[in-house]
Amino acid sequence: MKASTPVCLRALLATASLGACLGLSTPAAAGEPSGKAPVAVITPAPEEPWVHALFQLDISDHYITPRGLNVENEGVIFQPLFLVFWNLYSDKDAGFLTDVTLTTGVWSSIHTHESGADPGYWNEFDPILGLTFKFAGGFTLDTTFTSFESMVDSYPTSTHFEAKLSFDDSKYLGKFALNPWIAFWQELDEKATVVFDTSTSDSSFYFTIGIKPSFKLKNLTFEFPTSINLVGDEFYQQFDGSPGGSGLAVFSTGVKVSVPLTFVPKDLGFWTAYAGVKYYHLDNQGLLDGNSVLTPNEHREDLVQFHGGISIFF
Repeated sequence: MKASTPVCLRALLATASLGACLGLSTPAAAGEPSGKAPVAVITPAPEEPWVHALFQLDISDHYITPRGLNVENEGVIFQPLFLVFWNLYSDKDAGFLTDVTLTTGVWSSIHTHESGADPGYWNEFDPILGLTFKFAGGFTLDTTFTSFESMVDSYPTSTHFEAKLSFDDSKYLGKFALNPWIAFWQELDEKATVVFDTSTSDSSFYFTIGIKPSFKLKNLTFEFPTSINLVGDEFYQQFDGSPGGSGLAVFSTGVKVSVPLTFVPKDLGFWTAYAGVKYYHLDNQGLLDGNSVLTPNEHREDLVQFHGGISIFF
């Protein structure tokens, strides 16, 4: 039997009322506004990678160690460095410790001029292991274990430990920041310097006090690293086997100019080219005696090194 029109209308109104009570709605027709504001889609920020890497290739006319040893002064010296940084902890809002990073890597010195007890071109290989702690207020503590392995059999493999405390004072001094630091370096096994008499040689240490002021001029960065080494009495050794003497042994300063290579796609890392010059003044008889053996044609108290290279950070 066909329902009457009033009954159908009442049924339709009842259904619509029930739907409203239950919170139901019918979809809007295509192209018609639904009457609701669109839901914003929040895209989470990409997480910071917990592993980074640095490759650096330094090219120079001398191999002079931070301890003032003039290892090589002929030909061209290539010194590649590869480091991997493993972030173990990071909390920028922490009140004390904000970051802990493990560093692993290797460094080498490769020369175009053969040298060493068993002459060769690959002069040295150094494994590196370290932990870096960053603290609130701009302080950073680097602790590093290194080994020096002579690939030309010039000395026994030595191991060492360094603790370096640096301070970022740019918050207070702005563009006149000095970035001061102090380090303690200790021989653990075998000597890291020239030994003339093993019977009178003993492990020793030195302190380094330095600054690293810098400023930017457009896209160029100028750095002026300057430091002094204060050594223990037996860190170096003289010809006759006696201690080299304590106190100030090495003063170094220099200038380094670097520029980012912005034409390299960021997918390939952040590339930087640099060039600079370093000056060393040596003030320890044991150090001078050792250098007279390493480089007999350059037995001087004042040394100059020219260098340049490229670094890539991933």
